[in-house]
Amino acid sequence: MVDKEVVLIKAKKTSQKDVTLDTKGFFVIELHDDEIRVEYYTNVYRNNQIVSGKLEKVFSGVRADALCDTIAKHVSDIMPEHYMYLGRELIMAQQALENKKEYVQDGC
Repeated sequence: MVDKEVVLIKAKKTSQKDVTLDTKGFFVIELHDDEIRVEYYTNVYRNNQIVSGKLEKVFSGVRADALCDTIAKHVSDIMPEHYMYLGRELIMAQQALENKKEYVQDGC
């Protein structure tokens, strides 16, 4: 039996211009009353283009891991890259909350 060589892939951040928007919806993350607040919007289309969003769910908590687990259970069928982006943002929001600093959600 011949072992297959494992490929090492170097990490590289996707540039803003190469990001594919999720066709299902988007999240807005803010710090509010000593908690992290996450609003989930489904996309509203006009002429096959996203023009706005419809608020569907609001999540709140203080820990990124708990918010990630809860959101994954209640918001299905979004792109895997979207879940990973959300996780990164929630970690930054948690750090800002813990350190009493301002948090501004980053773009994709």
